[in-house]
Amino acid sequence: MNKKAPMEIEKKFLIKMPDLEWIKANTNVDVAEISQTYLGMKDNGFGDRVRKMTIDGETKYYHTSKKSVSHMSRIEIESEITEDEYNNFLARPHRGNTLLKTRYIVYMNNLKYEIDVYPFWTETAILEIELSSENQRYEIPDFIEVIGDVTGNKDYSNNSLSNKYKVDEK
Repeated sequence: MNKKAPMEIEKKFLIKMPDLEWIKANTNVDVAEISQTYLGMKDNGFGDRVRKMTIDGETKYYHTSKKSVSHMSRIEIESEITEDEYNNFLARPHRGNTLLKTRYIVYMNNLKYEIDVYPFWTETAILEIELSSENQRYEIPDFIEVIGDVTGNKDYSNNSLSNKYKVDEK
């Protein structure tokens, strides 16, 4: 029996910076502080990263491998790791950079909307909508103003942003 690979399917939009205080006050939202470091590409085409994510004072660590299969879909293998494992990944030589962001995870319309706010942008943010299939219908919440669909545009991948807007790793 073939085991189906875990898939991440999402639409991605460049949006005008939303009213974050309104979102916190008026939606079902989690706010996450995220630091993710790109470890480089493996020979099998998978890109590796580690992530530190803090929500409501609780910090979790993740290791993720991703490989694109279409402009909207990627094979994504993610596992929670310990802080020591995370630090061991960071201590190894790697070719990528670290990206910092605040993620507003809004739950509505039976979907998860992720609004990523970066320290280097004040007028724009990124909206990702996780879907169960590439042809799933979705609505953009009325408090979001879309500038453009950037799904599959590598210039707006987090890895590309980490290269363009490097942060000092301490």
